Amino acid sequence: MNIAPDLMTHRARGCPFIANVDGEDFVIDGFAKYDGYGDECKTIYFAGVALFQDEENKENGNLVFQFCFEYSYDTDE
Repeated sequence: MNIAPDLMTHRARGCPFIANVDGEDFVIDGFAKYDGYGDECKTIYFAGVALFQDEENKENGNLVFQFCFEYSYDTDE
């Protein structure tokens, strides 16, 4: 995984966790990089996966959806 290579990668806080989307449960897991530890959410880069186990079709295994995002905000400071 190559997200924001100049920053240290950490297991994203709270991962893994279960998210319910349209009545289906997904396990979310991933890694994050923070731009500045004084305010960890000022700029965050996240890359991870959402895993879905189809109980009716277990022979097909888990469906894996990769995703990533970047979040940042500006302050007046």
